[in-house]
Amino acid sequence: MDTRKIKPLLASTGKKLLVYHSDLDGMCSAALMLRFFGGFELIPREGPMMEDKFVRALAERKPSVMVVLDIPIDQEWRKVELLQKQVPGMRLAVIDHHVPEKDLGKGGNVHMNPRFGGDLYIPASCMVYRLLEELGCDVKPFVWIAAMGVIGDYGIEDCRGLLRECESRYPGSIGKDPMKSRIKDLGDHVMASVILHGQKGVSRSTELLLKAGSYEDIRGNKYFSACGEKVAAELRRILADFEKRKKEHPGLDLIVYRLQSRLNVASTISTIVAAKHPDKIVIIEKISGGWVKVSARYQAGDISLNALMKETVAGIGSGGGHPKAAGGLVARKDIGEFERRLVSRLTELKGKA
Repeated sequence: MDTRKIKPLLASTGKKLLVYHSDLDGMCSAALMLRFFGGFELIPREGPMMEDKFVRALAERKPSVMVVLDIPIDQEWRKVELLQKQVPGMRLAVIDHHVPEKDLGKGGNVHMNPRFGGDLYIPASCMVYRLLEELGCDVKPFVWIAAMGVIGDYGIEDCRGLLRECESRYPGSIGKDPMKSRIKDLGDHVMASVILHGQKGVSRSTELLLKAGSYEDIRGNKYFSACGEKVAAELRRILADFEKRKKEHPGLDLIVYRLQSRLNVASTISTIVAAKHPDKIVIIEKISGGWVKVSARYQAGDISLNALMKETVAGIGSGGGHPKAAGGLVARKDIGEFERRLVSRLTELKGKA
């Protein structure tokens, strides 16, 4: 990892923005970064979509540096280029692990993505942890934060070394199965805050992760525990409803379910359902104003959900992600067209197979 360009960028003075994904991996990445490099204005985001209003808001801040964590902002590279024209001299650092569309690391910019060097699934929290190590930061006491982000993003296989470090430093935190560990349980409670309180929950969770001395501080946090209990009850209700109202397409190995909840749980439900149906493509939809949030999961891996989502939302929304986990936003009026495209494309792919 080339740290020569990024260290002076992170340590610079002036107006600095930290844009990060509002999921567990993004929050853990931000908390780790802020432990050693301060002075950032924090901007949590749900995805890479850069509305014109958002670009204008960034430009009005006139940042000298913008760091982006766990967001494939290269999908909006034209908007990024426009922003840099509007703010001459702004330097950009992107630390991300989604399937890249364009290398933004030109000139004074930095773009780190393990997929540039191979088919590796290394969540951003692990990337930031290793970066801080190379920069000489005393980051090892906070390996539990990186482990929480890794497990939350299902990045187990390519981050075994980091998880072993966490178990060695905090015995019993990982155990034999990371997906049934204390760290996994803590991560679920942290994400429950986001599910209950949206962006306010993201900000509060990031702050608490930043201030926590050890993972025991999070384990004993009454706020996170209360959030976890409330969300668990809602998930049980939704999963019971899923069994009643899911739409199955047996010939396509496809399950579609539109959930109804005041909580932002589409991603969580899709992950739970996919674990129970690893051979099925799981599509969870949730209406939000004029948009429908779509969460997609498929563990078999013979079809890339990243590619599938990009194809099916073209012109009616935005989407993408990873081969086995992706998501998108579709205009509410076009959700029928999205589902038609989805069935058509899967029929074509299954026919070829």
